[in-house]
Amino acid sequence: MRNLKKIFLGLLMAGLPGISAMAQKAVFVEKGLKYEVIGEGQVKVMKVSDDKKPKGRLNIPSTVKHDGKTYTVTTIDSWGFFGCRDITDIVIPETVTKVDIWAFTSCEQIKTIKFPNTVKQIGYAVLESCTNLQQVQLPAGLTEINDRLFQECTSLQSITLPAGITAIKESAFSKCTSLKSIKLPPKVATIGNWAFHDCESLENIELPSSLQSIGVNAFSSCSSLKSINLPEGLLDLSTNAFEHCNALESIVLPASLNHIQGNPFTSCKALKEIKVAPGNQHFTTKDGVLFTKDMTQLVACPLNLDLGDYVVPATVTVIAPYAFFYCNHIKSLKMTGVERIGESAFYYCPIESVDLGTKLKVLENGAFYNCSKLTQVYLPSTVEMIGRNNFDFCNLKLVSLSERLSKNENAFNNFSFDYNDSGLRFEIRLENGGTKTLTYDQIPDLKSKLFYEPF
Repeated sequence: MRNLKKIFLGLLMAGLPGISAMAQKAVFVEKGLKYEVIGEGQVKVMKVSDDKKPKGRLNIPSTVKHDGKTYTVTTIDSWGFFGCRDITDIVIPETVTKVDIWAFTSCEQIKTIKFPNTVKQIGYAVLESCTNLQQVQLPAGLTEINDRLFQECTSLQSITLPAGITAIKESAFSKCTSLKSIKLPPKVATIGNWAFHDCESLENIELPSSLQSIGVNAFSSCSSLKSINLPEGLLDLSTNAFEHCNALESIVLPASLNHIQGNPFTSCKALKEIKVAPGNQHFTTKDGVLFTKDMTQLVACPLNLDLGDYVVPATVTVIAPYAFFYCNHIKSLKMTGVERIGESAFYYCPIESVDLGTKLKVLENGAFYNCSKLTQVYLPSTVEMIGRNNFDFCNLKLVSLSERLSKNENAFNNFSFDYNDSGLRFEIRLENGGTKTLTYDQIPDLKSKLFYEPF
């Protein structure tokens, strides 16, 4: 052991290159900016501290000298200039290849930014909440618009995207409330969840033929979007993709579309029809309502379609989640072959009466939530599970259910009904063929499963 110590001390005294490099200071400050050595002759740059933030024009140098050595600035550090609210302009040198996550987040005063073509990677949320940003020049070689890159850039009205972009990732342009139009490059294949959520001024967007999937809530609350052309080649359309697009009156689903997750068109107040292009092998419409091609699943109903007394086709076994979400014009509902009703399927519908048929097994969470005109419901003996909040705020006076179901606490996901003190009765259908009627106070064993307890 003593010999090893002597060897180490000897090498250190001799100035071994590896030991000398280890002894060098890795972080230093020059001219109001902090640098950290990240490789041989390379550094990343950042603000000195939260108390010493740069102001005005930020000139990031291409090189910096320290202790007689010159370093090349190749990276803008993660969180590097986060919250520098007094920066008005940023100059990025052509030596930079990476702008890391959150680098300029909440730099509220910057109006323009230019990324040189040397930049290959722009990280997560780099420009989020740059609320005065109006002009952006992105590097030509960029291949994706990263998550939350422009989220809450509320002054951004337009932007030109590089031709090589293949993905618009999650929340990339979310809450860009001044964005009026955008043309997606010809290689974009995916639009991520919430990508253009709450772009309330967006009137026009051109989608390329390369597009294959549109994510959850991708265009939700784009309240100025009157029409959109879903391109041939689109394969996947997700839940609430166009939720609250209140100016959207009609939509045509391309022949290529083969998968829809939930209802993409919830709360589209003006939507009267959903059309399916000829040749689609997976979806069809009947009386304005969207179904799978084999008519076994009811997928979506336009909010503004006048349904009146609606009879679900006998072939339907599944009503998809959110299928009739907020549909304004449905008075009564009848089904015969339905086995499963999806989450929030009839949420906030003005249904006065419902016939659930004789095959229903599962009602998922919130299926009839706030159907305030619904006063009674007959649950068939086939029911195996009733989800949470299923009949909350329905003003029910009578619930009819089998004796078997009434004894099966596991069938009820907590709070299937809201507490109702206005005379709600339970009709229990006995196995011997008779019935008995119970009040809320007479079913103590099920209270914790059926109801929100009153405070």
